[in-house]
Amino acid sequence: MRFPRSVSAAAVALVCACGQQTTSGKAAPTSQDAPAVATPPAKASEATAPPAGETCRSWAGLDPATLPPLPETPYTPTFERVWRTVLEKHFDPTLACKDWPALRAEYGAKLTTVADAPAAYKVMNDLLETLGQSHFKVVPPFGGGEPEDRAGGPARVPVNVRMIGEQLVVVDPKVGGVASGVPAGAALVKIGDRTAESLIERARSEAMRPGEVAYHAAFEAGRALSCQPGQKRSLTYLDPRAQDAEVTKEVACVTPSGELVSLGNLRDLPTTVEHRMLPSEGSKKKVGYIAFNYWMLPMVERVKAAMTDLRGQGMEALVLDLRGNPGGVGAMSIPVARLLLQESGSLGKLQFREFAQEFNVAGDPGAFAGPVIVLVDEGTASTSEIFAAGLRDLGRVRVAGARASAGAALPSLIERLDNGALLQYVVGDYHSAKGTVAEGDGVRPDITAVETRADFVAGRDPVLAAAVAAFDATSP
Repeated sequence: MRFPRSVSAAAVALVCACGQQTTSGKAAPTSQDAPAVATPPAKASEATAPPAGETCRSWAGLDPATLPPLPETPYTPTFERVWRTVLEKHFDPTLACKDWPALRAEYGAKLTTVADAPAAYKVMNDLLETLGQSHFKVVPPFGGGEPEDRAGGPARVPVNVRMIGEQLVVVDPKVGGVASGVPAGAALVKIGDRTAESLIERARSEAMRPGEVAYHAAFEAGRALSCQPGQKRSLTYLDPRAQDAEVTKEVACVTPSGELVSLGNLRDLPTTVEHRMLPSEGSKKKVGYIAFNYWMLPMVERVKAAMTDLRGQGMEALVLDLRGNPGGVGAMSIPVARLLLQESGSLGKLQFREFAQEFNVAGDPGAFAGPVIVLVDEGTASTSEIFAAGLRDLGRVRVAGARASAGAALPSLIERLDNGALLQYVVGDYHSAKGTVAEGDGVRPDITAVETRADFVAGRDPVLAAAVAAFDATSP
Protein backbone atom coordinates (compact mmCIF):
# COMPACT_ATOMS: atom_id res chain seq x y z
CA MET A 1 0.00 0.00 0.00
CA ARG A 2 1.30 3.39 -0.92
CA PHE A 3 1.92 6.30 1.45
CA PRO A 4 4.43 9.14 1.14
CA ARG A 5 7.48 9.82 3.23
CA SER A 6 5.50 12.02 5.60
CA VAL A 7 3.07 9.23 6.50
CA SER A 8 1.98 8.85 10.11
CA ALA A 9 1.97 5.53 11.95
CA ALA A 10 -1.83 5.51 11.91
CA ALA A 11 -1.82 5.36 8.12
CA VAL A 12 0.40 2.28 7.76
CA ALA A 13 -1.15 -0.49 5.68
CA LEU A 14 -0.29 -3.75 3.98
CA VAL A 15 1.00 -5.07 0.69
CA CYS A 16 1.79 -8.77 0.60
CA ALA A 17 0.93 -11.92 -1.27
CA CYS A 18 -0.24 -13.85 1.73
CA GLY A 19 -0.80 -17.54 1.53
CA GLN A 20 -0.08 -18.08 -2.18
CA GLN A 21 2.12 -20.86 -3.51
CA THR A 22 5.60 -20.07 -4.80
CA THR A 23 7.55 -21.69 -7.58
CA SER A 24 9.91 -23.13 -5.00
CA GLY A 25 7.12 -24.60 -2.90
CA LYS A 26 7.87 -22.20 -0.04
CA ALA A 27 5.19 -20.03 1.51
CA ALA A 28 5.21 -16.38 0.56
CA PRO A 29 5.56 -13.77 3.31
CA THR A 30 2.49 -13.51 5.49
CA SER A 31 0.80 -10.42 6.76
CA GLN A 32 0.99 -10.87 10.49
CA ASP A 33 4.22 -8.89 10.78
CA ALA A 34 3.72 -6.86 7.70
CA PRO A 35 1.66 -3.85 6.88
CA ALA A 36 2.99 -1.38 4.16
CA VAL A 37 3.90 2.27 3.48
CA ALA A 38 5.66 3.72 0.47
CA THR A 39 8.10 6.37 -0.52
CA PRO A 40 7.88 7.77 -4.04
CA PRO A 41 8.92 5.18 -6.62
CA ALA A 42 11.48 4.75 -9.32
CA LYS A 43 11.21 2.10 -11.98
CA ALA A 44 12.50 -1.15 -10.47
CA SER A 45 14.36 -2.17 -13.61
CA GLU A 46 16.27 1.12 -13.53
CA ALA A 47 16.88 1.02 -9.80
CA THR A 48 18.48 -2.42 -9.89
CA ALA A 49 20.25 -2.40 -13.26
CA PRO A 50 24.08 -2.16 -13.09
CA PRO A 51 25.92 0.51 -15.07
CA ALA A 52 26.76 -0.55 -18.62
CA GLY A 53 29.68 -2.98 -18.67
CA GLU A 54 29.77 -3.39 -14.89
CA THR A 55 28.72 -6.17 -12.55
CA CYS A 56 27.22 -5.19 -9.22
CA ARG A 57 28.60 -6.74 -6.08
CA SER A 58 26.29 -8.94 -4.04
CA TRP A 59 26.23 -8.13 -0.33
CA ALA A 60 24.58 -11.44 0.58
CA GLY A 61 27.70 -12.77 2.30
CA LEU A 62 28.61 -9.61 4.18
CA ASP A 63 29.06 -10.04 7.93
CA PRO A 64 28.06 -6.73 9.60
CA ALA A 65 30.26 -7.63 12.56
CA THR A 66 33.32 -7.04 10.38
CA LEU A 67 32.39 -3.41 9.77
CA PRO A 68 33.76 -0.57 11.93
CA PRO A 69 31.38 0.66 14.64
CA LEU A 70 29.29 3.73 14.01
CA PRO A 71 29.47 6.80 16.26
CA GLU A 72 27.28 6.31 19.31
CA THR A 73 24.07 8.35 19.40
CA PRO A 74 20.62 7.69 20.91
CA TYR A 75 19.43 6.77 17.40
CA THR A 76 22.29 4.55 16.25
CA PRO A 77 20.73 1.21 17.36
CA THR A 78 17.56 1.95 15.37
CA PHE A 79 19.61 3.05 12.36
CA GLU A 80 21.66 -0.17 12.50
CA ARG A 81 18.48 -2.26 12.64
CA VAL A 82 17.09 -0.48 9.60
CA TRP A 83 20.32 -0.81 7.62
CA ARG A 84 20.79 -4.49 8.51
CA THR A 85 17.18 -5.47 7.77
CA VAL A 86 17.50 -4.11 4.24
CA LEU A 87 20.86 -5.82 3.83
CA GLU A 88 19.43 -9.21 4.78
CA LYS A 89 15.92 -9.11 3.32
CA HIS A 90 15.85 -6.98 0.17
CA PHE A 91 15.05 -9.06 -2.92
CA ASP A 92 18.14 -7.72 -4.70
CA PRO A 93 21.35 -8.70 -2.85
CA THR A 94 23.26 -5.99 -4.76
CA LEU A 95 20.90 -3.40 -3.23
CA ALA A 96 20.40 -1.54 -6.50
CA CYS A 97 24.16 -1.59 -7.12
CA LYS A 98 24.76 0.62 -4.09
CA ASP A 99 27.79 0.40 -1.79
CA TRP A 100 25.64 -0.44 1.22
CA PRO A 101 28.49 -0.51 3.77
CA ALA A 102 29.72 2.91 2.59
CA LEU A 103 26.20 4.31 2.85
CA ARG A 104 26.00 2.93 6.39
CA ALA A 105 29.11 4.86 7.35
CA GLU A 106 28.00 8.03 5.54
CA TYR A 107 24.49 8.24 6.94
CA GLY A 108 25.40 6.79 10.33
CA ALA A 109 27.85 9.67 10.79
CA LYS A 110 25.07 12.16 10.02
CA LEU A 111 23.28 11.08 13.20
CA THR A 112 25.91 12.94 15.24
CA THR A 113 24.69 16.23 13.76
CA VAL A 114 20.93 15.89 14.28
CA ALA A 115 19.15 18.08 16.79
CA ASP A 116 16.18 15.87 17.57
CA ALA A 117 14.35 12.62 16.81
CA PRO A 118 12.53 13.89 13.68
CA ALA A 119 15.88 14.84 12.16
CA ALA A 120 17.30 11.41 13.05
CA TYR A 121 14.42 9.61 11.34
CA LYS A 122 14.88 11.82 8.32
CA VAL A 123 18.48 10.57 8.07
CA MET A 124 17.19 6.98 8.13
CA ASN A 125 14.63 7.70 5.45
CA ASP A 126 17.22 9.53 3.36
CA LEU A 127 19.32 6.35 3.50
CA LEU A 128 16.37 4.27 2.26
CA GLU A 129 15.65 6.80 -0.46
CA THR A 130 19.04 6.12 -2.05
CA LEU A 131 17.58 2.82 -3.28
CA GLY A 132 15.12 4.71 -5.50
CA GLN A 133 12.24 2.32 -4.88
CA SER A 134 8.77 2.50 -3.38
CA HIS A 135 7.70 0.90 -0.12
CA PHE A 136 10.70 1.94 1.98
CA LYS A 137 9.91 3.97 5.08
CA VAL A 138 10.71 4.29 8.77
CA VAL A 139 7.66 5.59 10.64
CA PRO A 140 8.68 7.08 14.01
CA PRO A 141 6.84 5.85 17.11
CA PHE A 142 5.45 9.35 17.65
CA GLY A 143 4.08 9.77 14.11
CA GLY A 144 5.47 11.55 11.10
CA GLY A 145 7.78 13.80 13.09
CA GLU A 146 6.14 17.17 12.53
CA PRO A 147 3.69 19.07 14.74
CA GLU A 148 0.81 18.85 12.26
CA ASP A 149 1.19 15.07 12.13
CA ARG A 150 0.06 14.92 15.75
CA ALA A 151 -2.84 17.36 15.33
CA GLY A 152 -5.17 14.99 13.47
CA GLY A 153 -7.05 11.90 14.48
CA PRO A 154 -9.12 8.96 13.26
CA ALA A 155 -12.03 11.15 12.12
CA ARG A 156 -12.06 13.46 9.11
CA VAL A 157 -13.90 16.28 7.41
CA PRO A 158 -16.35 14.48 5.07
CA VAL A 159 -14.90 15.65 1.75
CA ASN A 160 -12.58 14.04 -0.77
CA VAL A 161 -9.97 16.35 -2.26
CA ARG A 162 -7.69 15.95 -5.27
CA MET A 163 -5.29 18.20 -7.12
CA ILE A 164 -6.93 19.32 -10.35
CA GLY A 165 -4.76 21.68 -12.33
CA GLU A 166 -3.01 23.75 -9.68
CA GLN A 167 -5.87 23.70 -7.16
CA LEU A 168 -7.06 21.43 -4.37
CA VAL A 169 -10.59 20.66 -5.51
CA VAL A 170 -13.44 19.00 -3.60
CA VAL A 171 -14.27 16.11 -5.92
CA ASP A 172 -16.79 14.56 -3.53
CA PRO A 173 -18.62 16.73 -0.95
CA LYS A 174 -19.57 13.80 1.24
CA VAL A 175 -17.90 10.75 2.78
CA GLY A 176 -19.76 7.64 3.86
CA GLY A 177 -23.07 9.29 3.09
CA VAL A 178 -22.33 12.24 5.39
CA ALA A 179 -22.61 15.57 3.57
CA SER A 180 -20.15 18.32 4.41
CA GLY A 181 -22.17 21.23 3.11
CA VAL A 182 -19.21 22.23 0.94
CA PRO A 183 -20.14 22.24 -2.76
CA ALA A 184 -18.58 19.87 -5.25
CA GLY A 185 -15.91 21.65 -7.23
CA ALA A 186 -15.03 24.07 -4.44
CA ALA A 187 -11.35 25.04 -4.57
CA LEU A 188 -9.80 24.99 -1.11
CA VAL A 189 -7.92 28.07 0.03
CA LYS A 190 -7.18 26.99 3.61
CA ILE A 191 -7.72 23.99 5.88
CA GLY A 192 -7.55 25.35 9.40
CA ASP A 193 -4.50 27.60 9.36
CA ARG A 194 -2.78 25.72 6.53
CA THR A 195 -3.05 27.21 3.07
CA ALA A 196 -3.67 25.10 0.00
CA GLU A 197 -0.59 26.71 -1.48
CA SER A 198 1.57 25.42 1.38
CA LEU A 199 0.10 21.91 1.06
CA ILE A 200 0.87 21.82 -2.65
CA GLU A 201 4.36 23.15 -2.02
CA ARG A 202 5.00 20.39 0.49
CA ALA A 203 3.67 17.88 -2.01
CA ARG A 204 6.20 19.13 -4.56
CA SER A 205 9.00 18.69 -2.02
CA GLU A 206 7.85 15.12 -1.27
CA ALA A 207 7.52 14.02 -4.89
CA MET A 208 10.48 12.48 -6.68
CA ARG A 209 8.88 12.95 -10.10
CA PRO A 210 6.45 15.59 -11.43
CA GLY A 211 3.78 12.93 -11.96
CA GLU A 212 3.68 12.22 -8.22
CA VAL A 213 2.74 15.73 -7.10
CA ALA A 214 -1.02 15.12 -7.41
CA TYR A 215 -0.78 12.02 -5.22
CA HIS A 216 1.18 13.79 -2.51
CA ALA A 217 -1.11 16.83 -2.66
CA ALA A 218 -4.18 14.66 -2.06
CA PHE A 219 -2.39 12.95 0.81
CA GLU A 220 -1.35 16.24 2.42
CA ALA A 221 -4.89 17.56 2.10
CA GLY A 222 -6.29 14.38 3.61
CA ARG A 223 -3.92 14.64 6.54
CA ALA A 224 -4.91 18.26 7.14
CA LEU A 225 -8.57 17.23 7.02
CA SER A 226 -8.12 14.54 9.69
CA CYS A 227 -9.27 15.31 13.22
CA GLN A 228 -10.70 13.89 16.42
CA PRO A 229 -14.38 12.77 16.55
CA GLY A 230 -16.56 15.69 17.53
CA GLN A 231 -14.05 18.31 16.46
CA LYS A 232 -14.60 20.79 13.66
CA ARG A 233 -12.26 22.01 10.97
CA SER A 234 -12.43 25.45 9.41
CA LEU A 235 -12.44 25.32 5.60
CA THR A 236 -11.96 28.37 3.43
CA TYR A 237 -12.83 27.81 -0.21
CA LEU A 238 -13.83 29.42 -3.48
CA ASP A 239 -17.56 28.77 -3.85
CA PRO A 240 -18.50 27.98 -7.47
CA ARG A 241 -22.14 28.74 -6.66
CA ALA A 242 -21.22 32.37 -5.94
CA GLN A 243 -18.78 33.29 -8.71
CA ASP A 244 -15.93 31.86 -6.61
CA ALA A 245 -16.50 34.16 -3.67
CA GLU A 246 -14.30 33.17 -0.75
CA VAL A 247 -16.31 31.39 1.97
CA THR A 248 -15.23 30.07 5.37
CA LYS A 249 -17.21 27.25 6.96
CA GLU A 250 -16.81 25.18 10.14
CA VAL A 251 -17.33 21.50 9.24
CA ALA A 252 -17.84 18.73 11.79
CA CYS A 253 -15.49 15.76 11.65
CA VAL A 254 -16.94 12.27 11.24
CA THR A 255 -15.58 8.78 11.75
CA PRO A 256 -15.38 6.95 8.40
CA SER A 257 -18.13 4.40 7.91
CA GLY A 258 -17.74 0.87 6.58
CA GLU A 259 -17.07 -2.61 7.94
CA LEU A 260 -13.93 -2.54 10.07
CA VAL A 261 -11.21 -5.04 9.14
CA SER A 262 -8.07 -5.74 11.18
CA LEU A 263 -4.98 -7.61 10.04
CA GLY A 264 -1.64 -7.80 11.80
CA ASN A 265 -0.57 -4.30 12.79
CA LEU A 266 -3.55 -2.84 10.94
CA ARG A 267 -6.48 -2.14 13.21
CA ASP A 268 -10.04 -1.21 12.30
CA LEU A 269 -9.66 -0.17 8.67
CA PRO A 270 -13.07 1.03 7.42
CA THR A 271 -13.65 -1.01 4.26
CA THR A 272 -16.32 -0.28 1.67
CA VAL A 273 -17.67 -2.08 -1.39
CA GLU A 274 -20.03 -0.10 -3.64
CA HIS A 275 -21.93 -1.42 -6.63
CA ARG A 276 -24.73 -0.25 -8.91
CA MET A 277 -25.99 -0.33 -12.46
CA LEU A 278 -25.06 2.84 -14.30
CA PRO A 279 -27.77 4.92 -15.99
CA SER A 280 -28.54 3.49 -19.40
CA GLU A 281 -29.50 6.70 -21.18
CA GLY A 282 -27.63 6.85 -24.48
CA SER A 283 -25.63 3.68 -23.80
CA LYS A 284 -25.78 0.56 -25.95
CA LYS A 285 -24.83 -1.75 -23.09
CA LYS A 286 -26.06 -2.40 -19.57
CA VAL A 287 -23.02 -1.31 -17.57
CA GLY A 288 -22.38 -2.35 -13.98
CA TYR A 289 -20.08 -0.54 -11.57
CA ILE A 290 -18.05 -1.85 -8.62
CA ALA A 291 -15.66 0.10 -6.40
CA PHE A 292 -13.84 -0.92 -3.21
CA ASN A 293 -11.27 0.95 -1.16
CA TYR A 294 -8.79 -1.74 -0.01
CA TRP A 295 -7.69 -5.22 -1.00
CA MET A 296 -8.52 -7.15 2.17
CA LEU A 297 -9.45 -10.84 2.14
CA PRO A 298 -12.63 -10.45 4.24
CA MET A 299 -13.97 -8.21 1.44
CA VAL A 300 -13.87 -10.94 -1.22
CA GLU A 301 -17.36 -12.24 -0.46
CA ARG A 302 -18.80 -8.73 -0.66
CA VAL A 303 -17.21 -8.23 -4.09
CA LYS A 304 -18.56 -11.62 -5.22
CA ALA A 305 -22.02 -10.68 -3.98
CA ALA A 306 -21.83 -7.39 -5.89
CA MET A 307 -20.92 -9.25 -9.09
CA THR A 308 -23.76 -11.72 -8.59
CA ASP A 309 -26.26 -8.92 -8.05
CA LEU A 310 -25.14 -6.97 -11.12
CA ARG A 311 -25.18 -10.05 -13.33
CA GLY A 312 -28.68 -10.77 -12.05
CA GLN A 313 -29.66 -7.30 -13.28
CA GLY A 314 -28.44 -8.13 -16.77
CA MET A 315 -25.00 -6.52 -16.68
CA GLU A 316 -23.28 -6.69 -20.08
CA ALA A 317 -20.13 -4.67 -19.29
CA LEU A 318 -18.32 -3.80 -16.05
CA VAL A 319 -16.48 -0.76 -14.75
CA LEU A 320 -14.17 -1.69 -11.86
CA ASP A 321 -13.20 1.53 -10.12
CA LEU A 322 -9.82 1.31 -8.37
CA ARG A 323 -9.27 5.07 -8.15
CA GLY A 324 -7.91 5.96 -4.73
CA ASN A 325 -7.40 2.27 -3.82
CA PRO A 326 -3.86 2.16 -2.37
CA GLY A 327 -3.58 -1.63 -2.26
CA GLY A 328 -3.73 -4.20 0.50
CA VAL A 329 -3.35 -7.96 0.66
CA GLY A 330 -2.10 -9.27 -2.67
CA ALA A 331 -3.86 -12.61 -2.21
CA MET A 332 -7.25 -10.91 -2.67
CA SER A 333 -6.40 -10.23 -6.30
CA ILE A 334 -6.65 -13.94 -7.13
CA PRO A 335 -10.33 -14.60 -6.30
CA VAL A 336 -11.38 -11.22 -7.70
CA ALA A 337 -9.55 -11.92 -10.97
CA ARG A 338 -11.24 -15.33 -11.11
CA LEU A 339 -14.60 -13.56 -11.31
CA LEU A 340 -13.44 -12.24 -14.71
CA LEU A 341 -11.38 -15.10 -16.18
CA GLN A 342 -13.01 -18.10 -17.84
CA GLU A 343 -9.57 -19.46 -18.75
CA SER A 344 -6.60 -19.80 -16.41
CA GLY A 345 -3.88 -17.16 -16.49
CA SER A 346 -1.21 -15.40 -14.49
CA LEU A 347 -1.33 -11.85 -13.15
CA GLY A 348 2.45 -11.92 -13.05
CA LYS A 349 5.33 -12.96 -10.87
CA LEU A 350 6.83 -11.70 -7.64
CA GLN A 351 10.56 -12.37 -7.46
CA PHE A 352 11.72 -12.67 -3.87
CA ARG A 353 15.31 -13.11 -2.72
CA GLU A 354 15.23 -16.89 -2.60
CA PHE A 355 12.14 -17.89 -4.54
CA ALA A 356 9.50 -16.68 -7.00
CA GLN A 357 5.74 -16.54 -6.63
CA GLU A 358 3.26 -16.63 -9.49
CA PHE A 359 -0.12 -14.95 -9.22
CA ASN A 360 -1.80 -17.89 -10.93
CA VAL A 361 -5.56 -17.67 -11.40
CA ALA A 362 -7.58 -20.81 -12.14
CA GLY A 363 -10.15 -20.11 -14.82
CA ASP A 364 -13.86 -20.28 -13.99
CA PRO A 365 -16.15 -21.27 -16.90
CA GLY A 366 -18.92 -19.34 -15.19
CA ALA A 367 -16.92 -16.11 -14.85
CA PHE A 368 -18.27 -12.86 -16.27
CA ALA A 369 -17.31 -12.73 -19.94
CA GLY A 370 -18.34 -9.20 -20.89
CA PRO A 371 -15.90 -6.33 -21.45
CA VAL A 372 -14.25 -4.80 -18.38
CA ILE A 373 -12.60 -1.41 -17.90
CA VAL A 374 -10.54 -0.63 -14.79
CA LEU A 375 -10.39 2.99 -13.61
CA VAL A 376 -7.11 4.29 -12.14
CA ASP A 377 -5.74 7.56 -10.80
CA GLU A 378 -2.73 8.80 -8.85
CA GLY A 379 -4.05 7.03 -5.72
CA THR A 380 -4.21 3.58 -7.38
CA ALA A 381 -1.25 1.60 -6.03
CA SER A 382 0.32 -1.74 -5.12
CA THR A 383 -2.14 -4.64 -5.39
CA SER A 384 -4.44 -2.44 -7.48
CA GLU A 385 -1.61 -1.95 -9.99
CA ILE A 386 -0.70 -5.65 -10.04
CA PHE A 387 -4.34 -6.49 -10.72
CA ALA A 388 -4.76 -3.90 -13.49
CA ALA A 389 -1.42 -4.59 -15.19
CA GLY A 390 -1.81 -8.36 -14.94
CA LEU A 391 -5.32 -8.51 -16.38
CA ARG A 392 -4.50 -6.03 -19.13
CA ASP A 393 -1.54 -8.13 -20.25
CA LEU A 394 -3.90 -11.11 -20.41
CA GLY A 395 -6.07 -9.06 -22.74
CA ARG A 396 -8.96 -9.18 -20.30
CA VAL A 397 -9.33 -5.50 -19.32
CA ARG A 398 -8.64 -2.01 -20.57
CA VAL A 399 -7.59 0.80 -18.28
CA ALA A 400 -9.10 4.29 -18.14
CA GLY A 401 -7.98 7.37 -16.22
CA ALA A 402 -6.92 10.98 -16.34
CA ARG A 403 -3.36 10.03 -15.40
CA ALA A 404 -1.27 6.96 -14.66
CA SER A 405 -1.50 5.01 -11.43
CA ALA A 406 0.90 5.57 -8.54
CA GLY A 407 3.77 3.39 -9.78
CA ALA A 408 4.31 1.73 -6.39
CA ALA A 409 3.88 -1.97 -7.00
CA LEU A 410 6.70 -3.62 -5.06
CA PRO A 411 5.61 -6.06 -2.34
CA SER A 412 6.84 -5.19 1.12
CA LEU A 413 6.72 -6.11 4.78
CA ILE A 414 6.65 -4.03 7.93
CA GLU A 415 8.33 -4.82 11.21
CA ARG A 416 7.82 -3.07 14.50
CA LEU A 417 11.19 -2.02 15.92
CA ASP A 418 12.14 -2.24 19.58
CA ASN A 419 11.41 1.44 20.21
CA GLY A 420 7.94 1.25 18.67
CA ALA A 421 8.89 2.64 15.25
CA LEU A 422 7.71 0.81 12.13
CA LEU A 423 10.04 -0.19 9.30
CA GLN A 424 8.64 -0.96 5.88
CA TYR A 425 10.97 -2.57 3.38
CA VAL A 426 10.72 -4.14 -0.06
CA VAL A 427 10.97 -7.93 -0.29
CA GLY A 428 10.14 -8.59 -3.95
CA ASP A 429 10.02 -7.34 -7.51
CA TYR A 430 6.91 -7.56 -9.70
CA HIS A 431 6.55 -8.21 -13.43
CA SER A 432 3.38 -9.10 -15.28
CA ALA A 433 3.19 -12.23 -17.41
CA LYS A 434 4.39 -10.15 -20.39
CA GLY A 435 7.14 -8.45 -18.40
CA THR A 436 5.29 -5.21 -17.69
CA VAL A 437 6.71 -3.28 -14.71
CA ALA A 438 4.18 -1.14 -12.84
CA GLU A 439 6.80 0.26 -10.48
CA GLY A 440 7.87 3.79 -11.32
CA ASP A 441 5.81 4.76 -14.34
CA GLY A 442 2.60 3.19 -13.06
CA VAL A 443 -0.19 1.67 -15.13
CA ARG A 444 -0.87 4.08 -17.96
CA PRO A 445 -4.45 4.39 -19.22
CA ASP A 446 -5.53 2.99 -22.58
CA ILE A 447 -8.44 5.43 -22.44
CA THR A 448 -7.49 8.92 -21.29
CA ALA A 449 -9.93 11.58 -20.12
CA VAL A 450 -9.21 15.17 -19.19
CA GLU A 451 -10.47 16.25 -15.75
CA THR A 452 -11.26 19.89 -15.00
CA ARG A 453 -12.63 21.67 -11.98
CA ALA A 454 -15.72 22.53 -14.05
CA ASP A 455 -16.49 18.81 -14.37
CA PHE A 456 -16.75 18.41 -10.61
CA VAL A 457 -18.75 21.63 -10.23
CA ALA A 458 -21.25 20.18 -12.70
CA GLY A 459 -21.24 16.75 -11.04
CA ARG A 460 -19.59 15.09 -14.04
CA ASP A 461 -17.14 12.19 -13.87
CA PRO A 462 -15.23 12.44 -17.16
CA VAL A 463 -13.19 9.26 -16.55
CA LEU A 464 -16.29 7.15 -15.92
CA ALA A 465 -18.02 8.75 -18.91
CA ALA A 466 -15.03 7.93 -21.12
CA ALA A 467 -15.12 4.31 -19.98
CA VAL A 468 -18.81 3.94 -20.78
CA ALA A 469 -18.28 5.59 -24.17
CA ALA A 470 -15.46 3.14 -24.88
CA PHE A 471 -17.84 0.21 -24.31
CA ASP A 472 -20.24 1.71 -26.82
CA ALA A 473 -17.44 2.26 -29.35
CA THR A 474 -16.68 -1.45 -29.36
CA SER A 475 -20.29 -2.65 -29.36
CA PRO A 476 -21.41 -4.61 -32.42
